[in-house]
Amino acid sequence: MGTQGDGNHFLFVGKSKNTGNTMLVTHHGSRAPGAALYDKGMKVANRFRQEISPETLRENAWIPFDTDEGKAYWEALQLIRTWTKENHTNIHDAVLNKLGTEKLDRYWNEHNFVFRDGDLFYHAKGATPLDDKFMPDITGPRLIPLNMSEPVLIVQGKTTERNLGFAPHGAGRNFSRTQHKKSLAHKTVEEIFDEETKGLDIRFFSNEIDISELPSAYKSAKNVRAQIEEYGLCEVLDEVMPYGCIMAGDVGKNAPWKKKKKFRKA
Repeated sequence: MGTQGDGNHFLFVGKSKNTGNTMLVTHHGSRAPGAALYDKGMKVANRFRQEISPETLRENAWIPFDTDEGKAYWEALQLIRTWTKENHTNIHDAVLNKLGTEKLDRYWNEHNFVFRDGDLFYHAKGATPLDDKFMPDITGPRLIPLNMSEPVLIVQGKTTERNLGFAPHGAGRNFSRTQHKKSLAHKTVEEIFDEETKGLDIRFFSNEIDISELPSAYKSAKNVRAQIEEYGLCEVLDEVMPYGCIMAGDVGKNAPWKKKKKFRKA
């Protein structure tokens, strides 16, 4: 609790284009508890798959909701959702306490999650919920991060035939992490970092630059915004103009928690 994790998890600081107020945006998922639940859930789902539809791919296994296991898994997901929200709140409160200031407003939304509408379940990979029915505790608009050098979009929207009640969750990657690193092998890490973060305060918690999280690793923010407008996916209310952010860094090289483990063993 109270930590961001690794990979593409970040803490982003910027200013509202509309008001000039400083805004803090955090992005992380359910971390280890969520991963443990998913692993357990997939094992249960595979048992049902073998019984109900053995020809179905293992990756597409499911737990029927009208079973005890299905209801228990859904309840467990809601606990994970609560844990994740509290983790974001914990980090924001820690920043407020450190700065000795108070918040004017706070809102959140999950993405890449499972949402329910009656007996219909939406596996919203790469999607952010727009419709209030998916988020009973909704308190404000939704957030769509693009990349560290582009604004975070603050959006709202209604359910349409095109969007099914969801907006994009971000820009997405151009290539895999490995492919992206190979495409830049002719430059040093420092050269890439300097070119792509000019004018921004970008830091890596592990002190190891991860070029697979720099702007060029992601799809064009301009194209994503154009597609949002073209297909009427949502309405942009405001933008958080970037000042800087803290990324995890290349934790494969210098993960702080690995150091702690080594220290304990010593």
